[in-house]
Amino acid sequence: MPKPIKIVVFIALLLSAHSLYAQQYNSDNYLTMPHGTGTFVLTTGERNSGMASSFALIKNFEFFVQTFLYRDVRVDDYAQHFNTTVYAKYMFWVNKANTGGGAVFLGMGQSPGSFTQDGYSPLHKNYWTAVPFTIPFFNNTISWDIMPGALVDLDYGNNKETAWGFTYSTRVAIYKVIPQTAIVGEFFGTEGKVYSKPEYKVGLRWEPNSYIVPAISYGGCFDGSLGAGFEIGVIIFTPQFLKKDFIKNNSVQY
Repeated sequence: MPKPIKIVVFIALLLSAHSLYAQQYNSDNYLTMPHGTGTFVLTTGERNSGMASSFALIKNFEFFVQTFLYRDVRVDDYAQHFNTTVYAKYMFWVNKANTGGGAVFLGMGQSPGSFTQDGYSPLHKNYWTAVPFTIPFFNNTISWDIMPGALVDLDYGNNKETAWGFTYSTRVAIYKVIPQTAIVGEFFGTEGKVYSKPEYKVGLRWEPNSYIVPAISYGGCFDGSLGAGFEIGVIIFTPQFLKKDFIKNNSVQY
């Protein structure tokens, strides 16, 4: 990507802000979904294709299952690989307006913020954590997510050694510029022995209702190499199917 475009993208990342939904972005926020709901995300693009599902089985907790296939259509003879991860999220703090707060992740499998081309990552030999914080600005027109974290790979490299990494991710999104749409940008990467080069994503997320949210994004690397490229995705939210009132009101009467 030409340097002037890189500069514009970087400025957009600093000025944009975050939505309530992760979508195909790596960063996340403080929020856990209301108890009894489910969330399903489908993503496909030039490098990444995957799905994720979460279930709010306990108040302030969400439980996730995520899998991704990496097969870059822009590169001949690209070594396809995939990873899986299971993890939980706990929201430990929220402000009075419910527009900001903090949460913590704990998971098994390859961290969402760490991209490698080493093939399949054994689920039981990789562990990660992250702590997202959300800060709102300008009457919730702008919201900023900061998500530091760490990971450990117990089977790293040819020597099968234990290696650590520090993950970083931040996302911003702007509302009230385009109706029912968030302008979203982020950058993320991993430092340490388990290294993943810094990447960025920018895109638009259309939020017409509370149940279906489509998005489109473009991702690259700051050193000019190929990143995720163009991606499209959709996130689907279920009603609160575990709530007693919902079950009672929607049960079949015989």
